Amino acid sequence: MKKIRNADEILSGGDRSSRRIVLEIADRTLDRLDSYRRMRDIMRMEGSVLHIGNRAWDLSKKRNVYLFGAGKACNHMAMAVDHVLGERLTKGIAIVKVLEETDRFNKTEVFIGGHPLPNEEGHRASRKIIEIVDQSGPDDLFICVISGGSSALMSCPIDGISLQDEIHRCAAEVGCRHL
Repeated sequence: MKKIRNADEILSGGDRSSRRIVLEIADRTLDRLDSYRRMRDIMRMEGSVLHIGNRAWDLSKKRNVYLFGAGKACNHMAMAVDHVLGERLTKGIAIVKVLEETDRFNKTEVFIGGHPLPNEEGHRASRKIIEIVDQSGPDDLFICVISGGSSALMSCPIDGISLQDEIHRCAAEVGCRHL
């Protein structure tokens, strides 16, 4: 099984034959839904032209190409964009929940954000994204990949609200009493 990491534990009890069938179906489904594969299915380069779905951009007319991402599925989405763009990517910033052993990026800096509660690393990455955006111009292209969990991972409270205030607010929302 590629996707279900605790398959042996699940198969250790109950009706093993039925459990195996369900796990195999679930594993194949999860594999087909893999965000890296989905992104690679809709993205491609043809010469200097980037195609995403039915949209296209001539990257030879772009000064910089940036990748920003956050979320629990960001690892694979950002990795796919990073791989498709290759040397055409100026810089990427991905804020993930967990750095996976198989993650391989070329020009993307990866930050381990906090989820369900924001943390300093996610905040630092968010500030870097804002710095890049502030320095950008009309000839720059931004590609953003966002998935569930991004609101905590990519937390950047406005002036007057500290990161600690944001953590306490999020903790109250998720019912966390112990910080």
